[in-house]
Amino acid sequence: MKQAHARAKPHMMTLGALAEHLGGRLEGGNPDLSISGIAPITEALEGMVTFLTDAKKVAEHREELSASKAVAVIAAEAAGPLPLPVIRVPHAYAGLVKALQLFDPSRQPLPGLHPTSFVHEDAQVHPTASVGPLAVIEAGAVVGAKTRIDAQVNLGPNVRVGERCHLHARVVVRERCIIGDRCILQAGCVVGSDGFGYARTPEGQIKIPHIGIVQVDDDVELGANVTIDRGTMGVTHIGAGTKIDNLVHVAHNCVIGRQCTIVAQVGLSGSTILEDQVTLAGQVGTVGHVRVGAGTTVAARGVVTQDVEPQSFVSGFPLKPHQEERRIMVALRRLPELVRLMNKLKKQHPELSEEEKS
Repeated sequence: MKQAHARAKPHMMTLGALAEHLGGRLEGGNPDLSISGIAPITEALEGMVTFLTDAKKVAEHREELSASKAVAVIAAEAAGPLPLPVIRVPHAYAGLVKALQLFDPSRQPLPGLHPTSFVHEDAQVHPTASVGPLAVIEAGAVVGAKTRIDAQVNLGPNVRVGERCHLHARVVVRERCIIGDRCILQAGCVVGSDGFGYARTPEGQIKIPHIGIVQVDDDVELGANVTIDRGTMGVTHIGAGTKIDNLVHVAHNCVIGRQCTIVAQVGLSGSTILEDQVTLAGQVGTVGHVRVGAGTTVAARGVVTQDVEPQSFVSGFPLKPHQEERRIMVALRRLPELVRLMNKLKKQHPELSEEEKS
């Protein structure tokens, strides 16, 4: 079945219906007023709603809210009285996300195959899925219901992609790898590339074949240009609900638990294990074969060189408790001052220099 593409029309609804959709209640304002979109406080046009996600910043934004053209603001109960109609929601940020989903103007493809795509006769693409221009789906691959495959995506032989996924342009999923349901793979992801492994011999380095796979569980998002290497003989595993930012590398046979958060430019060496709900901030690195315990946070640019106990908050290189690292950084900033003081004391007390020599 060939495919046409359609651009979604702006979603129109009433203010009262929007409040109901967000699971909130409307304070003031006309519930029958048509709403055309959502925008920040200073950018909202007539007919739009705006948002205030941080109840602690009401005073900071009160003047902007008073001058805003928005017909209402999405805010939590804790925000208190505001100078324009309010849609009160239990969780302001969750309300914002629902509103953004509702007014998302992105291009929505219809089900089917773009005329320039290639789908092998032995592949299975669900009739409700969409396959974009120049996409390639090889033999034995399976694409689930309502999944969106964008332009130039390549699914290798026997790949499995679940339901309601979105694979953005130029994603590559190599042979036999598995993508669960409701996953998002941003542009340029490569899932299932060979691991970086070579055996040194008298004749030179010999490439070690990597015959394992990558398994990505449900509700995972992989940022742009994330690369995940297949296992040497087993599985590189990404647990359900984990979110990985742009430019992250996950080496062969790593195991990432459920609901982990991995920020940009992180590098995980082979066979690293992250237990559930681990957070790695930007540019964190690990050596191979280390385990990071559940609930741990590693602050930006920390290097994990040994196992980390659960529920830790660590940073630095070598890794240490975060508060200790902060004290060290404070002391280092005072180092020039302390050196000048020491030199002054040596001039005043020459015996200090003599003791240092001895």
